[in-house]
Amino acid sequence: MVVVLFLMITASTYAIRVSNYDIFWYTHNLFFVFYMLLMLHVSGGLLKYQTNLDTHPPGCINLNRTSSQNISLPEYFSEHFHEPFPEEFSKPEEFTQNTFVKICMEEPRFQANFPQTWLWISGPLCLYCAERLYRYIRSNKPVTIISVISHPSDVMEIRMVKENFKARPGQYIILHCPSVSALENHPFTLTMCPTETKATFGVHLKIVGDWTERFRDLLLPPSSQDSEILPFIQSRNYPKLYIDGPFGSPFEESLNYEISLCVAGGIGVTPFASILNTLLDDWKPYKLRRLYFIWFWQENRPDYVNIQLYLSQTDGIQKIIGEKYHALNSRLFIGRPRWKLLFDEIAKYNRGKTVGVFCCGPNSLSKTLHKLSNQNNSYGTRFEYNKESFS
Repeated sequence: MVVVLFLMITASTYAIRVSNYDIFWYTHNLFFVFYMLLMLHVSGGLLKYQTNLDTHPPGCINLNRTSSQNISLPEYFSEHFHEPFPEEFSKPEEFTQNTFVKICMEEPRFQANFPQTWLWISGPLCLYCAERLYRYIRSNKPVTIISVISHPSDVMEIRMVKENFKARPGQYIILHCPSVSALENHPFTLTMCPTETKATFGVHLKIVGDWTERFRDLLLPPSSQDSEILPFIQSRNYPKLYIDGPFGSPFEESLNYEISLCVAGGIGVTPFASILNTLLDDWKPYKLRRLYFIWFWQENRPDYVNIQLYLSQTDGIQKIIGEKYHALNSRLFIGRPRWKLLFDEIAKYNRGKTVGVFCCGPNSLSKTLHKLSNQNNSYGTRFEYNKESFS
């Protein structure tokens, strides 16, 4: 048990998860072995209790053993009781004659405890098994991949459909591709959610590990087409892909605030993509009335951001009509945001209100925003911090 627990804790460290995710994944599944050993380790009777306390009370004197060693009762007290005798008893004989002494009637007998560990962990294990069975039934049908789009900076987009699949903005799903790994699966945030008028949903994933590299090679074979400026869509026969979910995340609450501040770093923009798409479709059903959205990255490329707005008409023709959505007219700033000034400005224009702060990015960014959210301001504005971690 100690060895299994040590392996699980060691493999859960950030360095191992990043360098070799397979070690973390397969070692973490040893939890089942740990629980089995936990239920069986008391079956050997290592823990015992005394069954004859009435005939052999704690601290009693075994007269047979004392007489066999030729030790008198006063000598026994003198040898085992080192405290000074009370003043009213000048001799050990007087103390022993006026003191209640417990005599052992027989040798102590012990019996192993009834194993009770299974009583405490069988309930949670049954709930876990039931939840895993439900998730297996829910995800046993593969999705239909509509298209796979290759974006710059090793980012790939997958658009797919599945019968009776429903999700809310900010939620995530777990992808499982048996052709890549029979046991391994990974979570990805939905960047496009199904609506009442369209059943298509999608995810964006960045190629950063061996699993995503193998997954990309299956979906996007090597191509001579240049995709550094504009993305291209690949249509072909795709391998089977299963999804589990959707699952909730803190970013679902961004639509439940009247004012929300959303900050994304790099690929951390994916949780907010579905939120922006939902607001473009119809923002009236939600409580949100003002959204501050900040996205920054480290690459110095003028063509990295390519914002295009499309309106789907009944005839299927898409037109760029960016002038219709004035809320998305953006300005590009060079350098990192000045967070303190930004928080002060938001607090000033939203006096006495509650602002939801949502962050998806590096830990340094998360710590900075968390610290600023907890600071008091002179405008009576309250900031509530929420975050989603990369790892």
